Amino acid sequence: MTRLAFWPALLLLPAIFAIVRIASRKSSPRTQAFTGPFASRETPSDARFLPPILLWTALALLVVALARPQSGFERLPEAGEGVDIVITLDVSGSMLADDYTPTRLDAAKDAALSFIEGRPTDRIGLVVYAAQPLSICPPTLDHATLSRFVSKASIGNLPDGTAIGAGLAVAARGLEYSQTARRVIILISDGMDNAGLVSPTDVARAIRTLHGDSLRVYTVAIGTESNMYGVDVATLAQVASITGGRLFDAGSPQDLQDVYSAIDSLEASTLPEEGLFVYRDMFEPFLVAGLILLVLSELLRWKFMKVVGD
Repeated sequence: MTRLAFWPALLLLPAIFAIVRIASRKSSPRTQAFTGPFASRETPSDARFLPPILLWTALALLVVALARPQSGFERLPEAGEGVDIVITLDVSGSMLADDYTPTRLDAAKDAALSFIEGRPTDRIGLVVYAAQPLSICPPTLDHATLSRFVSKASIGNLPDGTAIGAGLAVAARGLEYSQTARRVIILISDGMDNAGLVSPTDVARAIRTLHGDSLRVYTVAIGTESNMYGVDVATLAQVASITGGRLFDAGSPQDLQDVYSAIDSLEASTLPEEGLFVYRDMFEPFLVAGLILLVLSELLRWKFMKVVGD
């Protein structure tokens, strides 16, 4: 990726050309000026235009150098930059409920994919859970691979049930070695904690003790009141409150998209996309070439002058 750091400098070239044209018209001599001991040598027609061509080429190169051409390349965020996020997705049997179109799980995956696409500078991972948790992908910048994992998340690969506490614990463990100052867990659930050996609130308190304000848990409750599956909103609210996060109640697929938009604004990335480009100046070759051609044009101009002898 290339750019001109000071592109208005390019306007100097047409300005110089216009000034030279105007000055040459006003200063056209009607009589031959005295040249002293110097006289113009007859110049071949194909050579007399060379000094002006070199001069204007030199000026063009110097103007480009003044505009500061730069070459940029994309770099990956270093440790400690950006936000590390783990999406913790419920894949229990109740996620097949069709109160969302087509199912709760499909709606949750679509919203997660949109969220991932909108945060290219942050490391994002995936944990799925049913009666048992499973870490699918650690926080990574390889969002293409992560998106494939999200798309393939399905029901039936884990024993059925809802182990919210275990899923939360695995997600927090995946952030243990994170060096960023801000870490986030997005916990999605549509049921009650009915499996696992650890309470979600106990895990939340442990997260608060170990990580303080650096790790927040945003909980997302999926499901409608009319559906036969109940959501433990009270527990999800407690988990979010203990860790400094927030509970979102998503009653429709659109609500899910809005949830991720809200989290996106609450946890704005510290690395805007344009900030991931490193630019290096490339004006030196243009400057050197312009100066060389400038000197050469002067040398050629004087080459066609001679001293009138005695």
